Amino acid sequence: MPSSYTGAEKRRIAWLALKAGKQSLAGDRNDDTIDPKLKREMDRIEERAADRGQREVQALQQKLSAARNAAATAKATMRTSNGKDRATARRQMNDHEQAARRIERELRRYQ
Repeated sequence: MPSSYTGAEKRRIAWLALKAGKQSLAGDRNDDTIDPKLKREMDRIEERAADRGQREVQALQQKLSAARNAAATAKATMRTSNGKDRATARRQMNDHEQAARRIERELRRYQ
């Protein structure tokens, strides 16, 4: 599942990891010495980041669909027109296709 962390969450995770590391070094090897509060807070951060990541993927997929539809519409306009209108439609089609490629690249970051 994709995750999307804010800067504050990344800093908090680093701080929690340091604190958990210190606690684990201080305790016995057989004893679970990491504070359950730290684990719960880490789980909450992970859950929020996973939810945010899933929502971002859904939003990007909707934008990708819209960009592809706009490119198809511009292509149809280009094929049915001539002269200046055709050149304008071609530029629009290229712009929409380029936007779709940018969105696809962004979506690959989540996979």
